[in-house]
Order: sequence, then C-alpha cells, then structure tokens
Amino acid sequence: MNRHIFTIPHPAKDTPSATLPDGAFTGNGDTTLMLAGTPDRVRLYIGKADFWKADGRVYVEERGGLAPLGLAELLLPQMAYAEYRAEEDLDEAYIALHLKAGRFSADLRATVCAEENTILIELEHSFPMTSASLSLLPLEGCEAVTEGGREGDVSYRIRGFDTPACRFPTWGICALKTISRTAADGKERIVWAVCTGTNHDTAAWRSQTLERAAALDEGACERLLASHAAWWKGFWSKSGVSLPVDEPEMYWYAGLYAVACCARNKKFPPGLWGAYSTADGMGWFGDYHLNYNYEAPFYALAASNHPELIECYAAPLNDFLPRARRYAREFLGVRGAFFPVGIGPLGMETDERPDTKEHGHLFLGQKSNGAYAAVVPMLHWYATRDTEFARREYYDFLLAVADFWEDYLVFEDGAYQIYNDALNEVAWYAGPDVMPEGQDDKNPILSRGLVRMLFTLMIDLSEELGLNEERITKWRHILDHLPMADIMEYEGEPVLRGIDGSDVLRELTIEYIYPIGQVGKTTTPELYEAAKNTHRRLAIWDSHNRFCSYYPMAARLGYAPEEILAHLHEVVEKRALPNGMFRYGGGGLENSAAVPGLVNEMLMQSHEGILRLFPCWDRKLDASFHGLRADGAFLVDAELKDGEIRAEIRSEKGRTLRLEKPGDGYRAVVNGTAIPLDGEFTDIETKPGDLVSVHRG
Repeated sequence: MNRHIFTIPHPAKDTPSATLPDGAFTGNGDTTLMLAGTPDRVRLYIGKADFWKADGRVYVEERGGLAPLGLAELLLPQMAYAEYRAEEDLDEAYIALHLKAGRFSADLRATVCAEENTILIELEHSFPMTSASLSLLPLEGCEAVTEGGREGDVSYRIRGFDTPACRFPTWGICALKTISRTAADGKERIVWAVCTGTNHDTAAWRSQTLERAAALDEGACERLLASHAAWWKGFWSKSGVSLPVDEPEMYWYAGLYAVACCARNKKFPPGLWGAYSTADGMGWFGDYHLNYNYEAPFYALAASNHPELIECYAAPLNDFLPRARRYAREFLGVRGAFFPVGIGPLGMETDERPDTKEHGHLFLGQKSNGAYAAVVPMLHWYATRDTEFARREYYDFLLAVADFWEDYLVFEDGAYQIYNDALNEVAWYAGPDVMPEGQDDKNPILSRGLVRMLFTLMIDLSEELGLNEERITKWRHILDHLPMADIMEYEGEPVLRGIDGSDVLRELTIEYIYPIGQVGKTTTPELYEAAKNTHRRLAIWDSHNRFCSYYPMAARLGYAPEEILAHLHEVVEKRALPNGMFRYGGGGLENSAAVPGLVNEMLMQSHEGILRLFPCWDRKLDASFHGLRADGAFLVDAELKDGEIRAEIRSEKGRTLRLEKPGDGYRAVVNGTAIPLDGEFTDIETKPGDLVSVHRG
C-alpha cells in the first residue's frame, strides 16, 4: 500500500479554533489530539467525544456544547527559531513533529492508543544542548470547574461542567506520567503518557484514570503501541483503493481517517466538528444538525466497508425520541417523532429559542429532519442486511418517523400532499406579524424523496424482521400515491422542481439524487435527464453545504471522470486544510465524506441494486480497490489493468447479485459454473460465502 502522510511545513495558523483545527491530528475514536503552538511551545489539545457542556439555556454558543478536555504544553526553549515539519500518518495513526535548529534537533511522536484512552508522547532531542519539559495546563473559562494536582508520580488536571443549567454533568481528567527518560550518544529520549477519562466512561472516572496512569510502565506502553498498530492495520485491511492520481486516493484515506479518529464512542457520536474541539464556544455547539450535517460524515462508511463506525450513529436519535414524540403530539397533533434541526447527546436540546414562533424551538420551518436522519440507517441496511443490528439500533427510531409521516401526509385528489414544510431553512422568526418566506412550502422535493425512501426501507425491514407486517399495506399505498419529483422547464431544459408552484432552480433539489437515492439510470428517462440537467446547471463544485454530496452524485450521474477530478483539484487547492480536512463556512466533519463517496461511486456503484464496476473511471488508467461493500451485502475486490477488469465478489448473505455487463466478452464464474455476461444486466444466485469471479474470456 502507498504511504498516506500529510506533511505540514509550518505551525498551525488557526488553532485553537471554533471549527476544525488546521494542525496535525489523530485519535482513537473517542480521545483526540491536535497539534498547535510554536516550535518552542508545542501545544497538544486533547479532545474527547463525550466532553460536552450540556447547557440548556437560551442559545449562546459560548455557554455550552462540545468542549476541549485538556491541553498539554511541551517546552523546548532552544527550538524557538527551528525549522518546522509536522507529519500526520494516516496509515499508522500518529502525528510527528521534527524540529531542527542548526546542529540541535527535536523529534516528537504522539499516538492516541487505539485500544485505550491513553496518549503516548515520545520525544528524542539533542542532549544536553537542549531542554524539554511537558506539563498539563489549566483550561478555565466557560464556567468550568478546574482542579490540578499530583498523586505520586502522576500529575493531573480536572475540568468539569455542572451548573444548574446543565442537562447533565460532565467531568473529565487528564493524567500525565513520565514513563522513561534515557540519554545516550548525545540524545535524550523521553516517553510520557497522558490518560483520559470522564464520568460518562465510569462513575469512578477520577480514581480509575489516575490508577491507570500510575500503573503504566515501559512494557505496558510497548503493548499499547503493538495493539494500536494491529488495530489500524486491521482497519485499513477492510478496504482500500490504489489510484494513479494522488489527490483522490489521498483524500479517500483522509476522509475515512478523520471519521475513524472520532466515531467509536457508542453514546457520543461525532457532531459538526467531530471530537476535534480546541476551544470553548464551538460553532453551533458542535451539535447534531439533522438536516444533513450530522448524517453526512457517515455517507460513505458502509460502501467503504466500515459499518462498525456507524454503530454510534443512532444513539442521540434514540435518546431524543421521547422529546421528539412529545413535540409531534403537542406541536402538530400527530403521532410519531418530530425532530428539530439541532439536537445534542443524551436527549439534550440545543435549539431552545423562547421568542420564536416555532414553539420555542428551531425547526426552521422543516418537517423533514427525522426522515433525513433515516438516510444513514438506509445506507447501512442495504449494504449489510444486518438484521440484528437493525432491530436493536434503529428500527424503533424509523418506526417513530414513519408514524409521524403517516399522520402528517394529507391524502387529497388521489395523491399524498405535504403542506407547510420548508425546503430550505427559514429564519427563526419572532414578533406577531413576521412570517418568513418558505415556511408554507408545499411538496418540497427533499421531503418527497425522503418519505419515499423511508417507506421503501420500512417495507423491506419489516418483511425481513417480521415486524409490523400488518402496516405494509398502508405503506405501499403511500408509495403508490406519493408522486416522485416534479419536472419543470428552466431556460429551455427539463430540471427538478423544488416546491409546488415555483420555477426557481434550487440547490437542495439535488439531495433527491444523492444521498436519498431516488434517481438513477433505471428510473424514468425523463427524471434521470432532469436530474443531470439540474446538477449541471447548478455548477456548485465549490459549495459550502453540498461538497459532501455534489461530487458523489456527479459520478453517479455519469460525468466525465477527468472533469470531476479537475474540479476536485481546484477545491483541494482552495479549501483543503494542511491536515487533510476541508474547511467551509458552514461545514465541518461532513466534508470528510466528499472524496470517499466520490471515489467509491467512480470505482463501484450498487445503487438500484445493480453492481457496476468502474462505471465512472477512465478505462485507460489502471486502478484497483479491495473490500468495497455493495448493496445486498457483497464485498468486492476489483482491478482495472490495461483496459481489462477482473473482480472477485463475495456474498455475505446469499442474495441475488445483479451485475451490469462490464464490457464485451466478460463472464462470471461461481462454484465452478461459468455464466456469460451477454445482456445489459445478469442475475446471479448466490449462497452465503459464495465467491463470484468476473473476468474477460
């Protein structure tokens, strides 16, 4: 495998930040580490997925939300004017810093251990010509309670939030211990460990973290590093891509890395900024924005064969269900769950606005937030067909959203209508006479697509799980009588209509294509053509809100690959941070999905239940991938070499494989039987564990 390392030739310029950090970062899915500071004062910001100030007062970002847990500072006074080179190694998941001032040097390596909330910091520096010391600094402010101290050879810093306004208390600790300090051949090598813990991990968070730090020695650290290496090797073995073009490959790995480093805490999934908090007052609390921002980082995970990173996704939705049920009942008089735009963990509200007409909350005119949150379960279900996980994690949530739409839809004139549901966000409005434009939209394309997606999913799930099968007749009636997207003429071309009665070309119409998945090559030719025209006319290759979806849908719609990659290069030049993340005005971790989603769609598509190999790739350029996951629970390895495709497709669940002909003269072989791929599509029956080989000849 190629090495995937971001090299950063200068200190972070915008860290701490209320959005994403711009320095090298790493993490284990719960604890994160961000590099900042200067060569002589190296700063390491420590974040944790569950370190939230759960302040429920009137919306003021500085009062609550995701917050940094700790800050470690490494003093290297002789390095003030040193040459600087930081590295972020995606393959082995560590960050490094190399400093050189004449004949003096310092080399730092920091690892957040994959299997334990312990950070190992290794330093080798010139000795005795330079000095080095590491300490934990207090993080005060934001009404935090802080405490520092020492127990034996462990120093510690505690930070916590437990004001009367907090929905739940949060306490955390960083515990620092010097593991070893040795000198030889003009070099000193120092190893430190920082252990983290919170009250959301265990009630004995303080004592257990201190005990864990006190027990660490050189042997334990070596074992932690060995298990760390094994975990990440296993992670990258699940899937990978090898491309002749550097940027799409590099950012495919970077996008998955950014999510893997912050999405393993089962109760506190990543919000707007992941777990990469370097300042109090993170934008929009760092919460879970359900009208696409929360969902987007998960878009490409199932297809990239990392469904394990989706295991945390449903937790805040399930925790918020009782409140969402009350909102539906009290605010709209319907059953089911009515979700606002933003929610927090453990059932926390982040959207209270006492002076808004929306019942004191921020729905921004939209009824679609719960259905939008169903996108990720949909992607997970079709890629894995994991019945036990679906039953345990997200079926009840989906059923509550289905209840809502059963009641909220209006059946008239032989069709289901959607009233008073804004396509775009509308201002949170106050005053007796101020009603924003858009709050009374009818039949927004976004909701139509989401509701069709939802009830298609509910029918499939209920049949597979044997649950609520008596309701399938009603759900089929909704699908049969809920129109698909309307088409309108715009400057002489058919395009997708955003809302009834409007002839304005609207950006949000294209979400209907991806990730909602209501348009493909096998839908009506008219709808497919209108979708392509809409995408082309919008031309939002550099979009603050659609970057995560616009590029994958371009591949799905059949753009020329060289055109897509040329636009991607422009965005990398303009928007990419030195650490491989992308920073837009309104977007954070969501942008990590753009390139993995794009590359997956270029190399393999399974939308509409049809497996397509290299559907949007230049057949003159060699490329390969392993472990991509197709709808129907198929795992695919494939290579394009000298214009010919070879693939192996393993069936996990024994479903029917529908394969698009990759070209003339190809055949599939399953269980020793050759099947010619003569028609446009070929159906191949499989059993669990079957391997289908595809090749020419």
